[in-house]
Amino acid sequence: MSFEPLVMPFQDKPFNGDTTITREFLALKEKFDIKVAIETGTCLGYTTLWLAENFEMVKSVESHPEYFAIAKNRLKDMTNVELVQGKSELNLPSMLVDGMRSIFFLDAHWGEACPLEEELDIIAWYTETEHPILEPIIAIHDFQVPDNPDLGYDSYKDQPFTFEWLKRKFDGIYGKGNYTHYYNSELEGAQRGIIYVIPKK
Repeated sequence: MSFEPLVMPFQDKPFNGDTTITREFLALKEKFDIKVAIETGTCLGYTTLWLAENFEMVKSVESHPEYFAIAKNRLKDMTNVELVQGKSELNLPSMLVDGMRSIFFLDAHWGEACPLEEELDIIAWYTETEHPILEPIIAIHDFQVPDNPDLGYDSYKDQPFTFEWLKRKFDGIYGKGNYTHYYNSELEGAQRGIIYVIPKK
């Protein structure tokens, strides 16, 4: 068995062992007829593998060369996966799929790197260009869940990952009042918060 670095708890499970997320992704897939999953932050590829088993097309980007190599080997037999090595904010534009609704799992933030705002700006720009993508479904990992301090979350330059922080980005993607958002609530796996942002139907 090849050596894998210890990156995070439950790293050998999709979504760090949180089955509430897998269930929610499948529910969103059915509700919005989602064919494409786009992931930033492949890491070791366990979540990517689950996405590939449940969506028709998967695109994922990873900046860390060692993690990318491990994930590439793990996913070598998955013909519906496109892996990209590099920074998400530089590669995301080429990963977007015209004419098909995508679910985005944004999880490339790590340590001093936090491309979240840039990622959302790219998604917003593409919803307004001559090659628009259908209104996306967005899930952001490591998010602060209001009134649930037991769910872990990340911060960037002392700014916790909150809805208020990124609201203007969501407004730019969907338009004010044209979307809704909600969070996970159960403690499973690594016990990390997640926000889901979806268009109003």
